[in-house]
Amino acid sequence: MNNLISLSAIVLLALGGAATYIAYHNPQLGAAILVGTGVIGLLYALLKSQK
Repeated sequence: MNNLISLSAIVLLALGGAATYIAYHNPQLGAAILVGTGVIGLLYALLKSQK
């Protein structure tokens, strides 16, 4: 049962799809989403490296 997709992967894919949809319809919001995603990704990488 290790080949099933995890819940966190499903949530990330859904959020990514929603962000892409919003960015497509409103480019200004798309830039804000891109910056927010970058900050979250950087914080995740920093916190994961401290474990």
